[in-house]
Amino acid sequence: MGAHMLDLVAEYVGTAEVSLMAQKTSRVDWLLEKAAALGARTVPLPSPRDPRFAESITCFLGTHPADVFHCHVGTGCEDWDGVRLARAAGCPAVVQTQHLPFLVSHPRKRQAFHHAVEEVDRLIAVSEGLRRTYERIGVPPESIVTVPNGVAPLTGRMSRKEARRVLGLGPDQPVALTIGRLTQMKGQWHLIDALPPLIARFPGLAVVLLGDGPLRESLQSRAAALGVSRHVVFAGHRPDARRLLAAADVFVLPSRHEGMPLAALEAMEARLPVVATRVIGTAEVVDDGVTGALVRPGNPSALGAALGRLLADPALRRRQGMAGRHRYEASFTRERMAAETAEVYEAVLAGVEVAA
Repeated sequence: MGAHMLDLVAEYVGTAEVSLMAQKTSRVDWLLEKAAALGARTVPLPSPRDPRFAESITCFLGTHPADVFHCHVGTGCEDWDGVRLARAAGCPAVVQTQHLPFLVSHPRKRQAFHHAVEEVDRLIAVSEGLRRTYERIGVPPESIVTVPNGVAPLTGRMSRKEARRVLGLGPDQPVALTIGRLTQMKGQWHLIDALPPLIARFPGLAVVLLGDGPLRESLQSRAAALGVSRHVVFAGHRPDARRLLAAADVFVLPSRHEGMPLAALEAMEARLPVVATRVIGTAEVVDDGVTGALVRPGNPSALGAALGRLLADPALRRRQGMAGRHRYEASFTRERMAAETAEVYEAVLAGVEVAA
């Protein structure tokens, strides 16, 4: 989500006065720093539980009136305080991007969501499947528009040799790589469970997990229990994660759910075939059998079989990787995403509906 916000900042900072607000924590400091480096005004916020949270937003909007206030959230019940404060401050356009499917099940929270959504001029969904989850719980179709994610082309690429050296990998061993926080949502558990038969077939296989999170120790224990620890590289969170895609033969995304995964788009931009689960958003990115493979979520056997087909066939990897690059260029660039988002802003300010 932070990378998405920075991409919008990068596209708009030359043509508009852009400010970025974010809660100041050790996990988010990088976002504020990069936004400032791009030329945006940055506003570090305290915790929403802190009384100064509302004061910080209200004071800033009082001294820096905004034409558009754009919130980015991961679940339907997040960040409504910001929306209400922006509305109270008189912002002409209040927009919210939903980055994940509607995950709220508690009836009281659902009711609160329906009341709160009336404060927003337009919801943006990052995929068609995600948009449908909001329509199913009663968001009016005219209130929500789909703007698929996009990513910028990578600059300063690493060579395959250098990326493998950084990760401690051999020049010729087969490598599958995934990027994401180590959480239940990202499904790395299923990837580790898929490894024993894959390693029997590809004894030199290395699987690189780029990212950190609360499940790291559990995943390490699972790898040890299966006897595959020496094949799994827990590389942690790295600011150069995208450049390290150069080390991989195949990109894998075993998520349980997504909105539209930026990591898959980055892998396609890097000409990697993508093996992923058939979940909302991802199924709109990966063209099964053309740019990679889609498998049922939570199925290590299917995940391993799809990885095995690609690891065994260099020509197939090259063909699907190039097809993924073409698909990225046609549909998932940062420029396209930013232009479509700007169209939403302009339509709200002009008081017209946007085609879904």
